[in-house]
Amino acid sequence: MIRIAIKSLSQRGILQKLTISILLMAIIPLVLIIYLLRTEVGEVLLKNNVKVTMFFMICSICTGYILSRKIIVSVVRLARDMQGITHGNLSKRIKTSENDEVDMLARYFNQMTSELEKNIEDLKESKRVIQDVLLRINSAMGSDKKIDSVLELTLETLSQALNASSGTIMVSKEDKIKIMVSCGAISGIRRDISLKEEKSIIVKAYKEQKTQNVSKAGGAERLVFEKEAGFAYKSILCAPLMCKGKVLGVISLHDKKNWDNFSEDDVILIENLASQTAIAIENSRLNQHIERTYVETISTLALAVEAKDPYTRGHTKRVTNFVLRLAEEFSLDKDAKDMLKNAALLHDIGKIGIKDEILLKPGALTTEKRKHMQLHPIIGENILKPIHSLNKIAYLVRHHHERVDGEGYPGKLTKEYISLPLKILTVADAYDAMTSDRPYRKAMTKDEACQELKKCSGTYFDSKVVDVFLKIL
Repeated sequence: MIRIAIKSLSQRGILQKLTISILLMAIIPLVLIIYLLRTEVGEVLLKNNVKVTMFFMICSICTGYILSRKIIVSVVRLARDMQGITHGNLSKRIKTSENDEVDMLARYFNQMTSELEKNIEDLKESKRVIQDVLLRINSAMGSDKKIDSVLELTLETLSQALNASSGTIMVSKEDKIKIMVSCGAISGIRRDISLKEEKSIIVKAYKEQKTQNVSKAGGAERLVFEKEAGFAYKSILCAPLMCKGKVLGVISLHDKKNWDNFSEDDVILIENLASQTAIAIENSRLNQHIERTYVETISTLALAVEAKDPYTRGHTKRVTNFVLRLAEEFSLDKDAKDMLKNAALLHDIGKIGIKDEILLKPGALTTEKRKHMQLHPIIGENILKPIHSLNKIAYLVRHHHERVDGEGYPGKLTKEYISLPLKILTVADAYDAMTSDRPYRKAMTKDEACQELKKCSGTYFDSKVVDVFLKIL
C-alpha cells in the first residue's frame, strides 16, 4: 500500500511534492497536537501517550524530509550534469528516475545538447571542407602550373566541396562573356553569352557585380535562359570575379546534387574564392604581357647577335627548321615542339656577352679565350631565367653544348641526364655549325658533315637522334 502511494506520489509534479512535504513536516503534526490538547482525553494522552504522539510527529517529519531531499537531490544532480555539459562534455546526457518537471527539463536539455553536438560536428566538417578547398587552391595558385590548370583545379575543388553537378569560369571579351574553364556535365553547353542577354543570371551577376543564388523552388522562371543554354536546370550559384573594382568575369556552379538550392555558407565560400580567382587571372594577364614584352626584347637581341656575327646569319632559323622536323619524327607534343622552337631561336643569345675580338677572331682560340667563349651558354641562361615560363628553354640554352659521353660543357652531363629535346637541339646546332663558314674555318659539305655526325655518334651525339636526322636531310 505504502509502495503504491509512493509510486503514485512520484508521478506528481515537483510543486505538489513540495506541498505534501511541508504538510507532513509541519502542518499535520501541529494540527494533531492542537486537536489532542483540546479534547477531553488530551490530559490523559499527554500523560500516558506522549511517546506515541512524538513517534507520529517524528515519522511525519522524517517522511517529509526524505521527500524534500529527493526533490532537492534531483535538482542538484540536474544542475551538476548541466554544469558538466556547459564545460564542453556534450556527449553527456542527463538521466532521471522521476516523471515530473525535472525529468521533462532533463529530456528537453538532452535534446538541445544532441542538436548542439550535431551542429558542432557539422561546423567542424564544414570547416574541414573549407580548409581543404582553400589549401588545395592556394597550393595550386602558388605552383608553377599555367593559369588554365590552376583555374580548372579551383573549379573542380569548389564543385566537389559544394556538391555541384558542373561549373564554369567565364571571362569577358569584347561584348561577350566566354567560358575559360569548365567542369562536370556540360555537354552541349553554350561557350559564350552576349552581355546584352538580359534573361541570363550569369550576365546579371556580371553587370550588377553581385552574387546570384537562384533555385527552381525560389524562381523557376529565372532559370529559363540557363536551361536553354545548357548551364543549369534546378539551381545556379554565380559570383562576379572582381579585382581592384573591375569585373573580369563570373564563376558559376550549377544544379546542386540532392538539394534544390545552394546555402548561405556556399555563397560565402564562392565569394571568397571568386576574389582569389580574379586576382589570379589579373596577375596572369599582367605576367603574360610582361613575358611577351621580355621575349620580344630577347628575340631582338638574338637578331642583334646574328647581325654582330655575319658568319652565323640565318643560323637560328635553320636550326629551328631542323629541330621542328626532328620533333615531328619523334612525335613530340605541342609543348615540347614550342619549347624546342624557342630554344633554337635563342640558344646563342649568350654570345651577346662575348667580346668581339673573341667572337670574330679569324684563327684558333687560345685556351683562355676558348674558356671565355664557352661561357655563352651560361650567359644565355642568365638572360632567360628572369622569366619563369622560360625556365625549360633556359635549361636547353645552358646545355646545348653537352655531349652524351659527359665531356661537353658547362655541366659535363652524361647521356642519362640529357633529355631528348636537348639531344635534338645539340645535333641540329652542330650540323648547321659544320655546314656554315666560321672565322677559323670554311664550311663543310653536306656529306662531310654527315660523316662527322656518324663518326661522333655515341660520343658527342645521341646515336638514335643522329640516325633520324640523317634520314630527314
